[in-house]
Amino acid sequence: MCGIAGIYDPRQTPSTELLEQMAATMRNRGPDDQGILARGRIGLVHRRLSVIDLAGGHQPMLNATGTLAIVFNGEIYDHELLRESLMARGRRFRSRSDTEVLLHLYEEYGLAMVEKLNGMFAFAICHLDSGKIVLARDRLGQKPLFYATEPSRLAWASGPAALRALPWVDSSINTQAIHDYLEYLYVPSPASIYEGIRKLPPGHTAVWEDGKLTVQPYWQPQLTGRFTGSYEEACHSLRTRLTRAVKRRLVADVPLGMFLSGGMDSSLITALAQEASAGQVQTFAIGFPDKDYDERMYAQRVADKLGTEHHFLEVQPGEFDRLTRIVADFEEPFADSSMLPTWLLCEFTRGQVTVALSGDAADELFGGYYRYRVMRLSSALNAVPKALRVLMRSALLRALPTPPHERTPVGRLRRLAEICASDDMERYMRLMSRCPSPAKEALYGNRMLSSGPHTQSIVALNRHVSQQSRLSLVDRIMELELSTYLDNDILVKVDRCSMAHGLEVRSPFLDPEVVDLALRLPYGWKQSGRTRKRILADTFAASLPSDVFSRRKMGFGVPVARWLREDWADPVRDLLLGGELVKQEWFDADAVARLVHQHIAQEADHSYAIYTILMLELWLRGQ
Repeated sequence: MCGIAGIYDPRQTPSTELLEQMAATMRNRGPDDQGILARGRIGLVHRRLSVIDLAGGHQPMLNATGTLAIVFNGEIYDHELLRESLMARGRRFRSRSDTEVLLHLYEEYGLAMVEKLNGMFAFAICHLDSGKIVLARDRLGQKPLFYATEPSRLAWASGPAALRALPWVDSSINTQAIHDYLEYLYVPSPASIYEGIRKLPPGHTAVWEDGKLTVQPYWQPQLTGRFTGSYEEACHSLRTRLTRAVKRRLVADVPLGMFLSGGMDSSLITALAQEASAGQVQTFAIGFPDKDYDERMYAQRVADKLGTEHHFLEVQPGEFDRLTRIVADFEEPFADSSMLPTWLLCEFTRGQVTVALSGDAADELFGGYYRYRVMRLSSALNAVPKALRVLMRSALLRALPTPPHERTPVGRLRRLAEICASDDMERYMRLMSRCPSPAKEALYGNRMLSSGPHTQSIVALNRHVSQQSRLSLVDRIMELELSTYLDNDILVKVDRCSMAHGLEVRSPFLDPEVVDLALRLPYGWKQSGRTRKRILADTFAASLPSDVFSRRKMGFGVPVARWLREDWADPVRDLLLGGELVKQEWFDADAVARLVHQHIAQEADHSYAIYTILMLELWLRGQ
């Protein structure tokens, strides 16, 4: 794991001082080593977290002739096999690092090299003579890559802070990004919070040549449902592929452990890791005093069954003081509340190990989210005239009391009532949105209002919606989330929180072999009735306690609604009512005060909206 950055400037050789400034913004991403190269029109920066070939692998790395240079962030899990095949073709190696493998692959196969990679990566390969530059990002977006362009200049980096060090990059705030952030809790790719900075999408390459950047996809997730074998054969294939994926990710020259929440996904990965390990695996978990959000009992039960060395940390509401640091580590506004426990878990885990395996992406690939079932069942509402559905929604919302938070039966009923009048993708948007229009527009102050009108936020989703008419609505949503929610939320959260502490996190579910199988499985093998991730449960039933598969999914949330009414109430009120969002007229002071008052008085549950605004306020204060 590393932080990378670079500049192409035809006017001058990038200065070492400027490259040092870019490197300083990525110190947490690579605490073990730093490398800088300035040659001709190109400047390169690398911050290293050493995991493989600790003595070698220094970057920027040059090829044997000194004509190519690479900066690479990530891990290529099959680099030893690739090295063997390249050596059979006459290639000579000077190190054990996967970085050198990438250079040789590029020399052999050009841009087609990316199709051969099993790993997580973002890299830049530079032709030092011609100035041609190739950027690439892994299939599903585990490692980030931001870039900025001018008519004759290009810069790229693992985070936007490094690009903001460049005087020619437009760092003004993108108001459309704020508009979309309030809806999704993140800034949807390929935009960023800054006008002049963009994100390279997952599964894409970009080539800079003759002053022009060409961005194109090399892989996109497509659900086909075309598995030709039986269900039993699919279970066997899943066990084989996931076992191989875990084994690949157990290779490291540093201490390695497991995230273990007690849920199905992390428990499966831990079970397979313990099977493959000669010694006792270390596992790490956190929990909360609030039992609605605490899984410690389940994590301990799994750890006891598997015989792991288990470590546990309890999170208290007083962790509010950490939020300023956490927000800064994300570099963009981000408001998935599980960022707090994820950041604390990474900090806790890094105290013992340098690499951790996680269960991320199982829900998106194998139908783990409750919303998939809701969307499938609610499609029956399409037969009811919309005018009648609008009346139904109004009647239900009037009849149902306001719950203290959403994780109650009444809270879930109100959520369902809110979406019943919508259609298909609009219904999905309402289900996902935590601060929808016109609610967010009612908060806007003069600065946001004068920068509009803003494009509807659903546009950011629609560009990813499958045009395959044979796909069901749920399949289209699952495919959509692999390109949106997984990339922009789940993997951003894991990358930023882990890199903040110099921890490398690997997810076996994102192995190309596992992803390929999941995309070919029919929906009924993933969700069946009330059973979610059915094929995972059936495949690994004998490996874990039965309640791991049968209990209700809890998720990795925090009791934000209660904390905002109790421990966090006063500091949040002070921050928002006297903060930059109000002072700079991004938001209307009276509207924000009303929102906070209604939540604290339990007149409504505005916890998602308030938390989203709070994260934006803390981010803005750090600018």
